[in-house]
Amino acid sequence: MQEIDSSRYDAEIGSEKYRDALRSFFEHSGIALAVLDPNLRVRSVSSPLMPRCARRPDELRGRELVEFLHPSVRRQTLRQFGRLVQGHRSRLVGHSLVLSVHGTTVSGRVTAFPVTGDAGRVEMIVVQFMPETTADDRAARDGSRWKLAPLSAKVLEGVAAGDPTVRLAAKLFLSRQGIEYHVGMLLRQFDVPNRTALAAKAYSMGLFSLGAWPPRVLPDCIRSDQQTAETGCGGGGRPRSQRPTSGR
Repeated sequence: MQEIDSSRYDAEIGSEKYRDALRSFFEHSGIALAVLDPNLRVRSVSSPLMPRCARRPDELRGRELVEFLHPSVRRQTLRQFGRLVQGHRSRLVGHSLVLSVHGTTVSGRVTAFPVTGDAGRVEMIVVQFMPETTADDRAARDGSRWKLAPLSAKVLEGVAAGDPTVRLAAKLFLSRQGIEYHVGMLLRQFDVPNRTALAAKAYSMGLFSLGAWPPRVLPDCIRSDQQTAETGCGGGGRPRSQRPTSGR
């Protein structure tokens, strides 16, 4: 058996070759990935993310993450990524996210972790984005299955705008308990765990007008009063039964 010259493998790979090898793997990994610098600027983007955004990688590089965050998730997402940069979090897993790139809205979940240098400071943030493309989402764009009752649509708009319960209750002239009831109904209907995920899924299903702020549910996605009374769908609760009067 021929002996292996171990000295051939002891040599350190040059930094340029190392970087080129990693970049090649990054670009052809088949995973939607991005690398951000500590200022949350995009430094590298993998090809699988591009078809979702209908843009070339070089159109995204050098731009700030905030430019691609939909207003409905911008504040919370920047706060979470800021904690990664400051070293207050070791990773971000399953965070609901809505990207908005030149009129194209894509929702999904993001996993991110910081990479530190020799000095212990964060040098970059590696981000993996997993778009939501479920059968329900595709069907929702073509059919009327996900039409909402008018009140549920107003509650959903408030959730997507980031309105807290008290403010939303004042807007819709409901009690706090009433708002929580309708939000809970929407969470169950859309099968999501929290308000951020609810807004993200609603955007992915095409329920909101693109480019509109505050968010507005499309008229085609809102049931008429007659439809709501007949079906009780869209988180509006069950239709009330009419009790016969006793004649007293």
